[in-house]
Amino acid sequence: MPPSVQVYAVPRCGAAGCSARLAGVAAGLELWAEVSPSRSRKKLSQLAGRLHGLADYIDVPDSPMGIPVAHALGVAGFLALRGLRVVANIRLADINANALLSLAGAARLLGVQGLVLLQGDPPVYGKHVGQVSTEYGVKLLRGWEGAEGLRLGVILSLARGDEELASRLSLPVDFVLATRLWEPGQLDRPPIREARRRGIRVIPYVVVAPENRVGELAKLLSGHQPVFTVEEMLDFVLGLRGLVDGVLVSSPLSHSLLVEALRRLREALGHRSRGTD
Repeated sequence: MPPSVQVYAVPRCGAAGCSARLAGVAAGLELWAEVSPSRSRKKLSQLAGRLHGLADYIDVPDSPMGIPVAHALGVAGFLALRGLRVVANIRLADINANALLSLAGAARLLGVQGLVLLQGDPPVYGKHVGQVSTEYGVKLLRGWEGAEGLRLGVILSLARGDEELASRLSLPVDFVLATRLWEPGQLDRPPIREARRRGIRVIPYVVVAPENRVGELAKLLSGHQPVFTVEEMLDFVLGLRGLVDGVLVSSPLSHSLLVEALRRLREALGHRSRGTD
């Protein structure tokens, strides 16, 4: 483990500067991996070692389904100390503006690269705080020097109409994580093309499962997100080139399948295995 988080300190840059500096992380698409929160240091350490050289970024969700496990920022900091580039999701439903600023300051301290602001599912314990909208949260952090250098992102539902997409994409963010992508044509829309011209990186979720459990996972996701086998995922992602800036691979049922999917995808795209810095 590095002696101090300063080894992985996030460089200072504005929104445009971050986008430009990180645009060339890998030739072609950026490959992101979703790592679910865990309280097991052993499991996280082992998975971090397997993801080195395969994932350009790690995304850590925050209390999926509203179920507390370990805070996404803590997990992200743990992984960042192991040399991975990590962004953490922040559930705005659980916090007020003061807490959001404190979490952003902690992200910088821990060497976390960025934050994804979202409302999140209803909490299993306690009440929905509801004091910070996604729009207000982004603008608050952009105007606070304590968050300088952090990449900011939001969720973009492709099920929305063009007017709602344009509103979400007007926010001063570096990237969006796109959900509900069923076919490439959903990405060839004026608000998305314009956002990409402005430097906003579009990263859709791609969910994979073992062949005999695709239906099970699709049911768990209530049909809101397509679920692929690894082979299907490869064909689907190859068809997205030119329309997106990367993909976020999620494999909720198997870490081994996540690693396999990233390895196969990197090979298919002609990416060399990369180191971390």
